[in-house]
Amino acid sequence: MLLDQIKGQDPAIAIVRNALNRDRLAHAYLFTGPAGVGKRCTAVGLAKALLCQDAPQVGCESCPACLSVIAGTHPDYSFSTTPPDKQSLGIDQVREIQKFLTLRAVRGGKKVAILDNAHMLTAQAQSALLKVLEEPPGDAVLLLLAVSAATLSIPLLSRCQQIRFALLPVEEVEAILRSLRSEYDKDPDTARLLARYSRGSIGQALTLDPQLLVEERRQIVEHFSSLRGTSFSTLSQLAEWLVADRSAKAKKQSGGAERLKRGARLELVLAWYEEALRYLLLGRNAVVRHQDCLSALGQTTHGASVAQALHDLRLVYDTIQALGRNANPRLTVEDMLLQLAEPVSGE
Repeated sequence: MLLDQIKGQDPAIAIVRNALNRDRLAHAYLFTGPAGVGKRCTAVGLAKALLCQDAPQVGCESCPACLSVIAGTHPDYSFSTTPPDKQSLGIDQVREIQKFLTLRAVRGGKKVAILDNAHMLTAQAQSALLKVLEEPPGDAVLLLLAVSAATLSIPLLSRCQQIRFALLPVEEVEAILRSLRSEYDKDPDTARLLARYSRGSIGQALTLDPQLLVEERRQIVEHFSSLRGTSFSTLSQLAEWLVADRSAKAKKQSGGAERLKRGARLELVLAWYEEALRYLLLGRNAVVRHQDCLSALGQTTHGASVAQALHDLRLVYDTIQALGRNANPRLTVEDMLLQLAEPVSGE
């Protein structure tokens, strides 16, 4: 994908394009924003623009240079990310980038290094990277991609030009989905459903399996609209389903990668309680994802206060965060369900 083909991030693309046109690129950029909103596509698009032989500063995706960037084999292009078996980016990876950037460009132009998940850099790795940024080679461009800049040191941040990428509006996600896949043009309802559950991320939308989403959404509504007062044995079975591995049932992309991960059904639970809060605060017209489930939302919120709805929503969110910190999935979700199933005070 070329820079001009990236949708929904016009302010960020304008900064990059303006620097390209004026030949005023910084040595280091930090792209920050949620996962799946276009940071990586922009970084690779910039690499194509810098290394393209036939359309310099634009890219063509057909010349040998662009094709080798796409394949990851261009001698003046490097892409690094977190190893599959690691929870952080260490000093060894930074040293590899440092070595790559200090070598002269093989083809006489720019050298471009992309470091994905830069928010996962260890303190030692950040210190090593700082040495690269303090004396950057003249032909090098380093692109750091991070969900947030909060974990990066101030000295490191001061040597990067930061560009923020925003969440995409639902309408933009839907339009992108329809442009990427012709079947969604013929089935706009599916594209709209995926967009509503994307949380502003085209990457998230593309990981969702439409058929599985419809089925799991139905089960979430069925279980959680009448959860209060449910027996422990039923809650235990529900917990087992919520944390079960979804990937075996999910459709596979052409690449065959598993699309849905263990415990991801909790995201649908979170969406349900978000809708319940909207329904309680603003009424039926404020409901976004469950306009077809208004009676069920009414049942969920019956007799509940705004404080109770906020508590329930926060409880689900905290459970998802706890699972991200490797808490025991079954016990953590069972505890969440037990609290959600408690009768509303005053009923």
